[in-house]
Amino acid sequence: MSTKWWQNEIVYQIYPRSFQDTNHDGIGDIQGMIDHLDYTQELGVTMIWVSPIYKSPMVDMGYDIADYQDIDPQFGSLDEFKVFLSEAKKRHIKVIMDLVVNHTSDQHEWFKQALADPKSKYRDYFIFKTTDDGDVPNNWRSIFGGSTWEPVADEPNTFYFHTFAPQQPDLNWENPALRQEIYQMINWWLELGVAGFRVDAITHLKKDLDWASLPADGSDGLVSVIKKGQNRPGIDVFLNELKQETFDKYDAITVGEAYGVPEKDLKKYIGPNGYFSMIFDFSYMNIDVLNTDEWYRGRSQWTVKDLREALFESQQVAGQVHGTLANVLENHDQPRVLSKLVPDKHDQTPTAAKALATMYYFLPGVPFIYQGQEIGMKNFVRKDISEFNDVSSINNYQMALKDGYSKESALASINDKSRDNARV
Repeated sequence: MSTKWWQNEIVYQIYPRSFQDTNHDGIGDIQGMIDHLDYTQELGVTMIWVSPIYKSPMVDMGYDIADYQDIDPQFGSLDEFKVFLSEAKKRHIKVIMDLVVNHTSDQHEWFKQALADPKSKYRDYFIFKTTDDGDVPNNWRSIFGGSTWEPVADEPNTFYFHTFAPQQPDLNWENPALRQEIYQMINWWLELGVAGFRVDAITHLKKDLDWASLPADGSDGLVSVIKKGQNRPGIDVFLNELKQETFDKYDAITVGEAYGVPEKDLKKYIGPNGYFSMIFDFSYMNIDVLNTDEWYRGRSQWTVKDLREALFESQQVAGQVHGTLANVLENHDQPRVLSKLVPDKHDQTPTAAKALATMYYFLPGVPFIYQGQEIGMKNFVRKDISEFNDVSSINNYQMALKDGYSKESALASINDKSRDNARV
């Protein structure tokens, strides 16, 4: 096999909000990323992945984008980002951004136009349904809990669809005009000089168009949207077109957040002609919980053998399709690995942190380091749900209370698994 330029990269993920605050407003910023480029270079890093810094109301901490082609003022300006790109390049560090194209913010101009005028072209940029009886179109449960359908104000019996939070309406990828707008935006960033993208929630683009209900899988009477809106037949049409219209033209690196890809489809995703350069190996990322949608239900009784077998099996399967995995222990969606995989606090030592790093860093593939992982950061403990920012943590807490869990046990689960652990 010939080696691609990106196969020897070492990637460092920056979550800008909590990385470095230079103007003393309590929020990290682009200048802080610039100021730490020498530090990042000294770590041996060759590529930085910047979590979302687009204009956003921050309901889901930037994964609800209100403007794809502008920087949120709390982080800085587009001009400052251009300086960051330039200064990184001087140090031979490439930069990739988060690409969030399954959904926007409900504050995006497209969605505002879709609500303002049901006959505008933007109504078909999203997924709206009207029912005869006023009930929601089906019983699908969103990733963050509750129905995937949100009622439209002033339009009786009309709803819009969201895989994640109600403030994150899904884009309608069945619409060719919408897809072309997305491609133009992606190419604009590539022209600006970014090396590629980490591609968010990409296996959700295709939904089953029968919009049929399924038997409930929870006490809320709903069924996980994953069963009808993740890795569905026909997604290959979207992913092939996305690659041809954008990434291929620039030899860009792409890292797919591709939960739930069946083994039989792996070659399509990361083979020599795959949709993406690589996808994250998530085979072991949620080894610590019983249920990835409702993680308040408690910890799993995993063993070291389970972890080893998950790691080895995914590497073997990737090797069989001549594909590359992005190897990762921590990211902005996970608790700190030292707390997660070494539950006894007395054993959470620098030696343990180094052992975990060694475990994954020398696997075939490209290693991803999350900010703070290099200094062995651990989880926090917060005493009240009001201290959390993460929308999924708050929703899991509320679902736990509804299911009869005590406040103490619900809070303990949230402390263990909250995405805020990595975001402080």
